[in-house]
Formats: sequence, structure tokens, C-alpha cells
Amino acid sequence: MLRTARLAYRTLAGLFVAGTVTQFFLAGLGVFGAASFGAHATLGTILGIVSLVLLLLAGVLVFAGGLEKRTAGVAALLVVLMVVQYSLVELFSETAPALAALHPVNGLLVLGVACSLAFGLRPSPSAARSRA
Repeated sequence: MLRTARLAYRTLAGLFVAGTVTQFFLAGLGVFGAASFGAHATLGTILGIVSLVLLLLAGVLVFAGGLEKRTAGVAALLVVLMVVQYSLVELFSETAPALAALHPVNGLLVLGVACSLAFGLRPSPSAARSRA
């Protein structure tokens, strides 16, 4: 069970990274030719939901002893960054464009944190000892 949960977590984190990279492509497409940013917005919503699922999985894995608490903290940071990402556009695009312009910068932070989750997964010390 723990092994399956860790595999699901790692797979979902990898898909989140791929989705984030796709977001940059869709944003560029929106700027250079697409009729709208609809696909970018839709994928962004999906990624927001996925970040919540990652946080829930991280919590379960920490509780089961299969993931370090620090990694769950990084998953929580991802959720916070996704809320900021949404807020930058929804709250500031009309009233404070300079703040809304931080949207792609925050997107880079989202990508970095997502890469940390996808490629930096380590078992908790107790899980490593139990396998030895």
C-alpha cells in the first residue's frame, strides 16, 4: 500500500511538472496566435486541483511514515503558489497590471517547486530503516 501511494505521488508530481511546462507553451500560444487563453486557463485550474491532491497524498504518506515532513511542506508551498498564481490574474489584471505581470515569474517558482517534488522524493528515515 505504501509503495503504491509513493508511486502515485511521484507519478502525479511528474505529471504536474509536464503540465506546468505545457502551461508555458499555452501561454506563448496565447500571446502569439491562439484566439484566447482558454486552454491555458483550463489547464491551470486542473493543475490547481492536482496540487491539492498532491498535498493530500503527501499528508497520507507522512502519516504512514513513507515521506519526510519537509516534503509535505513543499507540497503545501505548491498549493500556496497555485493560489497566488490564480490571484495574480483574477485580482490584479484590471486594477494593478504590474502585479499581474508577476504571473509568469510565479509560474517559474511553481515549476521549480514541482520539480523538487517530482525529482527530490526521498523516503522518510523510518521508512528507509524498515526496508533495511
